[in-house]
Amino acid sequence: MNFLKQPKWWMRVLIGAAWIPVGGELFLRFLAPVPMLPRYIEAGPHGVRANMPNQTYRHQTPEYTVEIRTNSQGMRADQEFAIPKPPGTRRIAVLGDSFSMGYGVNMEDTSLQILEENLETELECDVEILNFSVSGFGPAEELIVLEEAAMQYEPDLIIQYFTSNDPIDDTRANLFVLEEGELQRSNDSYLPAVKVREFLFSFSLYRWMAGESHLYNLIRDMAGSKAKQVLAMFRSRDNKTSNEPPIAIDPEGPTAQEALSLAILSRMMEVARVGDAEFLILSIPVRRSRAEFKETFPDWSGEYPVVSPIAAFEEKNGEMLYWEESHGHWTPLGCRLVASELTDRILDRGLLGESCP
Repeated sequence: MNFLKQPKWWMRVLIGAAWIPVGGELFLRFLAPVPMLPRYIEAGPHGVRANMPNQTYRHQTPEYTVEIRTNSQGMRADQEFAIPKPPGTRRIAVLGDSFSMGYGVNMEDTSLQILEENLETELECDVEILNFSVSGFGPAEELIVLEEAAMQYEPDLIIQYFTSNDPIDDTRANLFVLEEGELQRSNDSYLPAVKVREFLFSFSLYRWMAGESHLYNLIRDMAGSKAKQVLAMFRSRDNKTSNEPPIAIDPEGPTAQEALSLAILSRMMEVARVGDAEFLILSIPVRRSRAEFKETFPDWSGEYPVVSPIAAFEEKNGEMLYWEESHGHWTPLGCRLVASELTDRILDRGLLGESCP
């Protein structure tokens, strides 16, 4: 029998098509849950992405459910920060991506919240940590935020969280290039898909899907990863074909991508120095197993002030420091170890000065 001649054949087609996403959603929700980490991102005032202010939303994975809250300045915080800085207050400005923003843990378990509490106890001072992190950021975007926003809050210390994918992120952003060894601004903005995201988030249905639909989040993550790979490939190709190599790359030294990121970090150090602030880099190790970690910061010269939690991680010898069924952020234990390492370095080097009277 000819299917197209059956009564209401088109209705059967529509019902069958509708059941495909429904079935996929049910399968993922009950048998193979996926991480659901919605990012409430908008175009910032300085040509790069920013967290939407005054938001409260959930992150859910097979391992945890946590709440993310942002203040009116778009920082993950439960307070507002005044300009100018209150007298007697020590301030730290933090630049980074989802690690420093604290994905995977509630506010009280983030490395920065624990660090703030540690420093207040040890210094007997009011300490404020201003978290300028945005998920997906690389040092290029962080440098712009540092120059255009963070320094007006008069930080005494700037901490940059460095991840293994930062050199790729800087190439993909194409905000800076190296020309004859000098860092130059190459584009005014980098806002990948932000306008589309802002439009979609204006609809309640989309906001619900971003926070509740397993099928949508699976498709979004797969599409986003592929788009990042393609964009990074084109950026690298354009840099190779349109410009001479900016500097001679030592085969034993950093790659061209790493050299760009190091130049950006050098600019951050200069901005901090001019603003009478100290500067510190936290190198985030890559997890190979629960007991083995790899250092990723390309510090070939030794001129960068870097602290790494690898030794503290290895001492735990098998305890879970990174979530393993999501995007690999730190567990509460991992955050505590990072905060402890930062506390020790800051106090040992006197990066926030002496204790308060």
